[in-house]
Amino acid sequence: MSGLFTSLSTASQSLAAANTGMDVAGQNIANINTPGYTRRTLLLAEVPPATDLSATGGVTVQGIRAERDPFVEARLANEQEAGAYDQATVNGLTDIEAAVGLPGQSLDAQLSSFFDAFSTLADDPTSAPARDGVIVQAQQLVSGFHDMADRLSTARQTADTSIVNDLGQVNQLAAQVAHLNDQISVNGPDVENLRDERNSAVAELVRITGAAVTSRPDGQVDLSVGNGRALVVGATAYTLTGTATAPNGLTAIQSGGRDITSEITGGEIGGLLHVRDTVVPGYQSQIDQLASDVATAVNTAHHAGFDANGDAGGDFFTPPATVAGAAAALSVADAVNGDPQLIAASGTGAAGDNTTARTIAGLRDAPIAVGGTASPLAAWSQFAYRVGTDVSSATASSASHDAVIQQLQQLRDQTSGVSLDEEAANLMRFQRAYEANARYFTTISDTLDALMNMVQ
Repeated sequence: MSGLFTSLSTASQSLAAANTGMDVAGQNIANINTPGYTRRTLLLAEVPPATDLSATGGVTVQGIRAERDPFVEARLANEQEAGAYDQATVNGLTDIEAAVGLPGQSLDAQLSSFFDAFSTLADDPTSAPARDGVIVQAQQLVSGFHDMADRLSTARQTADTSIVNDLGQVNQLAAQVAHLNDQISVNGPDVENLRDERNSAVAELVRITGAAVTSRPDGQVDLSVGNGRALVVGATAYTLTGTATAPNGLTAIQSGGRDITSEITGGEIGGLLHVRDTVVPGYQSQIDQLASDVATAVNTAHHAGFDANGDAGGDFFTPPATVAGAAAALSVADAVNGDPQLIAASGTGAAGDNTTARTIAGLRDAPIAVGGTASPLAAWSQFAYRVGTDVSSATASSASHDAVIQQLQQLRDQTSGVSLDEEAANLMRFQRAYEANARYFTTISDTLDALMNMVQ
């Protein structure tokens, strides 16, 4: 009879194992659309027989394992970080590319119209409408430089605003990871749901900041940014702060009171910093140089001529104080703007002479920009080409990372993802096992009842 009791215990364990298997399959199916969920697998082990002559030992549940591939997870995190960097760069450059406009429809058109106005004046230096036309086109050229300077400045401010928003998200995620670290440490190994939640938060932190992740023996993880600056250590989160800096109010990232802006070179924030602190200032430098070169060359030629009154020409544009900021500061000199008769068209002072007007009109094709190696239109073309090339390069790099990310996600899904077909098969398998063990249990129970009745 003791053998029957052993068989009854074996059947009871088998029922519990099959029931747990159905629970695991049901959990997987329930979370098939849950972001960050990792497929669970039931671990079963054979219980050895008590003696060599015993036929049964039964089955025992060793645990429930979350199927993760650390190598694929690490590769995926690195690619997502690089992809976020490229995408942030693309987003910042796309707006600038739109501001540059199509060939012949942007600042190049305004430059051409300005020099065309002087060419028209050269045809009739005494014409009042032609002089008015020069002022109108000069004002439109000034407006074009101002608009371009404003758009580039706006691009920097937009990137800066995105950085501030990301810092807020980073601090929230860091606090979440620290809290989950604490819960995982307290609750021990059976906390796969907490690990899933923490892994999702860690992946997002890596994507945004390019943080380095270090696993600890107790199941917790530490994160650092920049040159090893602590972001999360165990159950403690460290805040990143943003501080406006002079002279333009752009945000400096600080950790523990130390400026670490230059140390963050990866992730979405790294891409935004690259756009804000490197790419856009480079564009601004080119536009400022072009504005300064045009103003200086026109003023030099204008000084050498004579106005309609026979007096020596003065400044046509207000001379830029420095190259930096020249595009935003460019303006038509007040005297000329108020009296078109002060435009110097003559090279001799004689009425009807058009030497100076022709000289200024000829600056369109003269090497006055980029250190005296390019014409104004060529300098603009170089600027537009640089923007287009930067956008194309960043877009191609982003597309390449996206392709790798998709492949790695597929690899991860093969290990960690939930398949409805597979889980349905598991559910049916454990259900059949449960039904069979239930019949076995019932048979043993009925046999015991019959024996007990015989004893009575």
